[in-house]
Amino acid sequence: MKTFQLPSIEQEVHSPFLKEKGIHLTIKRDDLIHEEVSGNKWRKLKWNIDNALQSERKTILTFGGAHSNHIAATAAAARLHGLHSIGIIRGEEVDLTNPTLKKARDNGMEIHRVSRSEFREIEDRDYIESLRHRFGPFYLIPQGGQNHYGVQGCSEIMSELTKNYDRIFVACGTATTLSGMAIANKLGAEIYGVSALKGGEFLLETVKSYVKKTFNDIETEEDILSKIHLITDAHFGGYAKIKTELIQFMRNFAEETGVKLDPVYTGKTAFAMYELAKKIELSKIENWLLIHSGGMQGIPAMEEREAINIY
Repeated sequence: MKTFQLPSIEQEVHSPFLKEKGIHLTIKRDDLIHEEVSGNKWRKLKWNIDNALQSERKTILTFGGAHSNHIAATAAAARLHGLHSIGIIRGEEVDLTNPTLKKARDNGMEIHRVSRSEFREIEDRDYIESLRHRFGPFYLIPQGGQNHYGVQGCSEIMSELTKNYDRIFVACGTATTLSGMAIANKLGAEIYGVSALKGGEFLLETVKSYVKKTFNDIETEEDILSKIHLITDAHFGGYAKIKTELIQFMRNFAEETGVKLDPVYTGKTAFAMYELAKKIELSKIENWLLIHSGGMQGIPAMEEREAINIY
């Protein structure tokens, strides 16, 4: 069994463009935490899994799309901890043999496809109760691992950092990771969340909600939120959408740094970071950090769908 590599390493990389701009770039390699449960997926699952074990529940149930990193990671994490897993998948037509769902099933996840209209009910208490009647007792992990325990796990990113960073960049899908990082931002770095979604402006409200729940103090909340910046124009058409410009950027980035990114989350985050570097005027040399939040397992499906080789 492969062990979890924590804390994840901070890898300094060379980028001629950023160096010319007076920026030293480091990548926090959360993608290397574990072969199957990598990136922020493990951070979101960590305390949920612990809570499931403490409560002696033997089954985890969660939700996701056909190519969900969260589904793949939950199946693997459950197996590693001796738990059964159930995945409720959006879309009755999805292919159970696609790379993500095949991997989840190989890890013992029980897959159930539901209609898109039914999937929209996954936050409804009556619907959750109907699932308990159907499957028996289970520990519920929300889609994307978005809950208090997920935020708690993601907050640990900040306590692992070995030096101060002026600006930190992280991908946003549910804003769980960004929320955790915001709450634990004791050194006051400027943190940029890059939305992978079109119309992701609502993600800032999610961050505000978790910050308020944690501190319940207006001055503290305002101070924390003043350091949080949401970038919403680097989605390349929407969630899991790509363009040639993004793929070429990712290839160039990998050639320069030796680090491959995924096209759904971290590729767009790094692109947004470079765009900011082009525009910003720095008064001093700065240390920037890119969070590599994983997502690499989704590349084969993306390549098959788009009929391309990303790398």
